[in-house]
Amino acid sequence: MGILAEMALRRARGRLNSVQSRAAAKAPVKAEISPTRSEVVVTGPINRLMFLEGRSWAVDMVASLRASPVNEVIERLVGAATDRPGSYAAGIQSVVQELQAGS
Repeated sequence: MGILAEMALRRARGRLNSVQSRAAAKAPVKAEISPTRSEVVVTGPINRLMFLEGRSWAVDMVASLRASPVNEVIERLVGAATDRPGSYAAGIQSVVQELQAGS
């Protein structure tokens, strides 16, 4: 009987397979979740084109997440605005402010 047949037979009988991959044998690692900031830090001068691009992207993101709670959408937008250019982040921040005012 081949190894695959043995593994299928053991699985059908409810036993664990004796062959494990290295990834399955490792203990799971708990990931730390740090609290997200509810503010977007904007630095530098504001470029109007980048502001409008960031705002357009944020509006599209809100439209795609319309079934999600408002707080979750805000968290995702703020998370996406980190490490972005200041003008782009300012466009995202304008949408976040509108969402916070509406809720």
